[in-house]
Amino acid sequence: MNNDMRYVSLKERVPFRCQRCGRCCRNLEDSLMLEPLDVYNISRHLREQGCEILGPEDMLSQYAHPNLLDGVYPMFQVNTVCEDHACVFLKDGSCSVYAARPQVCRMYPFGAEPGTRGRDFCYYLCTEQPHHFENGMVTVNDWLSENFSKTAREFLKAHYELLPLLGKTLRALGDMSSGVAFRTLYYLYFGYDLSKPFLPQYRANMAELMKELAKEADKGD
Repeated sequence: MNNDMRYVSLKERVPFRCQRCGRCCRNLEDSLMLEPLDVYNISRHLREQGCEILGPEDMLSQYAHPNLLDGVYPMFQVNTVCEDHACVFLKDGSCSVYAARPQVCRMYPFGAEPGTRGRDFCYYLCTEQPHHFENGMVTVNDWLSENFSKTAREFLKAHYELLPLLGKTLRALGDMSSGVAFRTLYYLYFGYDLSKPFLPQYRANMAELMKELAKEADKGD
């Protein structure tokens, strides 16, 4: 954990107040990763706002681009625009998808990682924007109650449990072929019906993805 982050307890009070300055939404080139739940939520929101979004693939083709995390894990990142590499969703200084903004944006200035000693999560505070920490006060638990929904918690817990196995499997496959990358991206991001709940689809997709990757591994044996 770097010097701009520290662990916090749920009962801790933090002198935070969003200044609505938009700094967090700039200088984001190849840095804001979208989780599958983010893509699902933003896609639904855009469709409800009248955009021609039939599925996650339409949202991703317009607002995100694929990349590799640690050279092995395919994922999508938000597109940026202009010289300051602002988030593509930043319009006139405000988030145009605020109601469905990515979870990392929703939880800021806090973040979550896999917990220890029987806890689902450990929480940390991001302090890289010092001007946010004046003229306000929030309790960590209250902030998370408002901004870390039950669906988000269940997804993140399941995702954290999957990632070590998925990463190990992808590394064992060696160089990322276009077929493996596409199937991984498809099951992680594309294979969702926006009219149906996210979590059951996510769990089914991940089970199918691991089956597909196991088949790919068997070909190489």
